[in-house]
Amino acid sequence: MPTSPDLPTGLLRPALAGVDPYEPGRPVEDVQRELGLESVVKLASNEGPFPPMPGAIAAIAAAAGGQRCYPDPGAWALRDALAARLGVGAERILPGNGVDSLIKLLCLAVLDPGDELVMGWPSFLSWRQGALMMGAAWRGVPLGPDGAYDLDALAAAVGPRTKLCVMVSPNNPTGAAVAKGDLDRLLDALPPHVLPVLDEAYFEYLPEGGHDGAALVRAGRPLVVMRTFSKAYGLAGLRVGYLLGPAGLVRALHRVRNAFDVNGVAQAAALASLEEADEHLPPRIALCRAERTRMADGLRALGLDPLPSEANFLLVEVGEDRAPLINRALLERGVIVRPARAFGAPGGIRITVGLPEETDRLLAAMAGALAG
Repeated sequence: MPTSPDLPTGLLRPALAGVDPYEPGRPVEDVQRELGLESVVKLASNEGPFPPMPGAIAAIAAAAGGQRCYPDPGAWALRDALAARLGVGAERILPGNGVDSLIKLLCLAVLDPGDELVMGWPSFLSWRQGALMMGAAWRGVPLGPDGAYDLDALAAAVGPRTKLCVMVSPNNPTGAAVAKGDLDRLLDALPPHVLPVLDEAYFEYLPEGGHDGAALVRAGRPLVVMRTFSKAYGLAGLRVGYLLGPAGLVRALHRVRNAFDVNGVAQAAALASLEEADEHLPPRIALCRAERTRMADGLRALGLDPLPSEANFLLVEVGEDRAPLINRALLERGVIVRPARAFGAPGGIRITVGLPEETDRLLAAMAGALAG
C-alpha cells in the first residue's frame, strides 16, 4: 500500500489498499453553495421524508440536559423494549451506532485474512468494505433479473473458507427482496461453518407476508439479522441500529465494540419511537408505497425503466456513460440523487422516495435532464 510521506513506511495494513472510502450522498447545503440554488431536494441517501416521531422529538429534548454523563453502555432500556416487541431475548440483541457500525463489528469479530465473505452484487458496499479491511476475500454473486439476491447462486458460491454469507433484502441499491421460502431453503442448505446474515435495513417497507428475520431468530435459526431506525423511523441523524443473533455471538461482539456505541440522545429517541411505532409507521409506509408507484410510473412515461422495488427507493439504469451527465443535470435543477457506481451498478441512478412535492420536483427535473 502506498505510504504518505508523513507516515512511517509499512505503518498501514496492506489490506486497506483495496478499501475505497465510503462516499455519502451530497448534503443539501453543499449543493446550494456550489450551484447557488435556493431550493434543493435531497433524494440520495434513502432517509425517510418524515421527521422523528412526536414522542421521539420530546425524548430528544428531555435527554439533552443529561448529556454531561456517559450513556448506558449496554443500552439496556432499548434492548428490553426491542426484546418485548420482537419476542427475542435481550441476550440476543445488540444495539449499535447504525448498521454500518454493526457490519464492521461483525467482520472484526469473525473474519481473519484468507477467510471469505459471500454476498450478492450490486449491493450494499459496506459489507464489501468490511471484508476487505480485515484482509478477507470478498465474493460477489450476480443478482437475479429482478434485482433480488439469487439465493441458489449464493449457496453455490459458498466454499470451505466462507465464514459469512450475506443477504441484503430489500437489496440496496436495487430495492428487490428475496422470497421467504427461498430464504428458508438457503438457510437449510448452508454448511455449519457458515454464518448467514440477513441485512434488513429496509424491513419496515416489506409487504405483508415477506421475510421476517426476527421470527427466524425466535425460531432458533443460527442467523444474524440487522435493522435500523434510520429509515422509516426518521432517526438517520442519530445513528442507531440493532443486531439480532445467537447469544454467544452477541457476547463476542461485546469484546470488540466501543463501550458507548449508542449515545444517550439516540437511545432515548429510539426507545420513544418503538412506543409510537404502531401509530406512526403505517401511514409513513403507505405514503412511501404510493409515491414509489407514482415515481416509477412517471419515470416510465419518460422512457426509463426502474427496477421493481420493495424499499423506499428506485434504481434506474441509464447507462454508464449517461449516469454522470444525468446526475449533474439533476443537481443543476436542484435534485440530489445517488449514482450507484460504488454499489456495483455503474450505469444506475438510485432515487429515494420522498414526499409528493418531491416526486413532482424529481420528475420535472428528470424530464429536463433527459431533454437537455
